[in-house]
Formats: sequence, C-alpha cells, structure tokens
Amino acid sequence: MERFFEYLLKVFKIKETDRKKIGYFEGFFSIAVNIVISAIKLFYGLILNSVSLIADAVHSISDVLSSVVVIIGFKISNKPADKEHPFGHGRVDLIASVIIATMLLIVGFEFLKDAVLRIKNPSISHSTPIEILIIASTIFLKELLAQFSFYLGKKINSPSLMAEGHHHRSDALSTIVVIVSLIATNFGFKWIDGVAGIIVAIFIMHTAIDLLKDAANPLIGAAPDKEVIEDIKNMALSYDNVLDVHDIVVHQFGDKWHISLHIEIPQTMSVLEAHTLADSIERKIQSKYKGMAVIHIDPVNSDHPLYNKVKQFIKQLSEKYPELETAHDIRIVGEENSFNILFDINLEETKENYEKLKKIRKEIGEKFNAGVVVNVDPPLS
Repeated sequence: MERFFEYLLKVFKIKETDRKKIGYFEGFFSIAVNIVISAIKLFYGLILNSVSLIADAVHSISDVLSSVVVIIGFKISNKPADKEHPFGHGRVDLIASVIIATMLLIVGFEFLKDAVLRIKNPSISHSTPIEILIIASTIFLKELLAQFSFYLGKKINSPSLMAEGHHHRSDALSTIVVIVSLIATNFGFKWIDGVAGIIVAIFIMHTAIDLLKDAANPLIGAAPDKEVIEDIKNMALSYDNVLDVHDIVVHQFGDKWHISLHIEIPQTMSVLEAHTLADSIERKIQSKYKGMAVIHIDPVNSDHPLYNKVKQFIKQLSEKYPELETAHDIRIVGEENSFNILFDINLEETKENYEKLKKIRKEIGEKFNAGVVVNVDPPLS
C-alpha cells in the first residue's frame, strides 16, 4: 500500500519533504472522494429513510469540512516566524485537529438524539442487495483514505493528518454498523436502525474525544516522547567531556523544535573549551531536530576524593527513594574531613515529597558526616 502512495506522490510531483504541498494534496484528495461517498450515502439514506445511514452520510460530509480545516491549517502553520510568533505558526496544525474533533463531537451528539427517537418510531424501508453492495463499497474507499492520511501524517509528523485518518476510519467502521442494520431491517428488525444509529453516534463521539486529547495535550505542555528525550541525551553523552545530562526541555512547533538541556562537565575545562563543546552538541542536535538547541553548562568538581563515593551512594539510595533518580549537579564543597554535599533534584513541591527530602538529607549526612543541601527543580523529562 505504501508503494502505491509513494507512486501517487510522484505522479503529482510532490516531494516527501514539502510539508505544505502534502497537506494540501491530502485535503483536496479527501474532499473529492468524500463528496462522492457522502452523495451515495445520503441518496440511499433518504430513499430508505434510514437514520443510521443519513447519520453516516453526514459523518462523511463532516469529513469534507474537516479536510477544509486541514487545508486552512497547513496554509497558516507554514507561515514564517514573525515578531508576534517568533517560533512560527506550527501549532496551528494542532488547533486544526481540535476543530476537527469538536466538529465530530457535535455531529455524534446530534445523531445520538435522533437515533434514540427512531428506536421508538422506526420508519426505515427495505433495501436491495445491490443497494447494500453499493453502500458497502464506500467502506473500502474510506479505509483507503484513512491509510493515506496515516501514511502522510507519519511522513511529515502532522497531528491534523493523523486526526484526519482517524476521522476517515471512524466513518468506515460506522458504515459497517449501518450495513448490519440494513440487513437486519430486511428481516423485520426495523428498530435496529435506531440502535445502529446510537452505535455510530457513540463511535463518532469516542473518536472525537480521543482526538481532542491527542491534540490538546501538546498545546497545554505534555511531556515529549521518551524516545526523543533519550535520543537527545545520548547525543550529548557521546562527547568525551560530558559527564551527565539533565533538565531536557522540548517544545515542538510543527516541524520546528526548541530544545534546551543541561550538561555536566569537569570544572577544569576552560570557558573557551566549554563553549566550543556546547556549540558542537547544539549543532549535532539541530542537524536532526530542526530549530533551536540551547545548552546550559554545569561545571562539576569530580576531583574531590569523596566525589565518586557520594555519587555512588546517592545512586544506591535511589532504590529506596526513586525521587533520587533525577539527582544531578552533585557538588562537594570543602576538604576531605569537613565538607558539604550539594545537589539538585526534580520534584513536585508537595508536603509528602518534602518529608522524604528530610529523610534523604539525614541518611546522606549521617553516611558522610557532612551537611547536605538539596535544591528542588520542577519535574522535567
């Protein structure tokens, strides 16, 4: 199937890296196919007086409207950065997904009400095998559209195209329910049309809620994928003088990334050496994640005689206190016989967590007969 989609892009001379053209192509292609599908379903829905089939037709019509939203979203999201939007307009793609999902939710709710009424007062007519076959053929077309949207959505990492794919698939699955209801009606179970309408409506609403969650989470600051965090961390750790990496922050604006992270380096490095190292890591990250990468330097005195013992003990203690897994910037201030241990930790500011911190400080202090200072940072990836 993917080979067919690749061939389709070649025929229309669309490069796989051209985000805007891919979005436009999917949108206009979906509109053309959905107009045909909607017309077929609506025509037979009115002839047969089937609430489930009419609901399914309107579901397909909403696909046309959502494709229009996708096209508008791609047009706006590809606008260059300006003074008001220094990181570009990439998140308009997510807003387009929210609009599509909201439309689905409204459609589902309206047909839920109509379907309930049709259970009490069924008025559907008998359908012929040819009519059922014609309606069933739209299932293949909708699943083809869904696969196409998923393929392109993954290709350019587009939430709105992935939402489009789910929208197309929900239409295909709801049509299967409609087909079952039409067959059942021919055997005298006319009330099943209303039940099928309810199932279609609930399916539409469930899909809408899932899409709303997927689109809203990045907008309100959801954590990035663990794979992305690990990839960025490994890139930085691939350099000899990087002792550890923490506080990785990732923001995505369409196909643009804004990444910041802290790296721990030996305090013996000169400012010039540290700056050169940070520049090299930033360029490496930006070569894969297009946009901006910013690195903060944390000098570490790993030459202190007890540094490795302190670090190892904190690591062992993390088995008892998982909160210590985020411990970083471990510093030892003072001489071997009189010193303080300082480190940072990512932790939510709750009463329970601060009680744990007291116990952690006490255990580390008693182990090394030293003062312990812990700086609490916000919980990050």
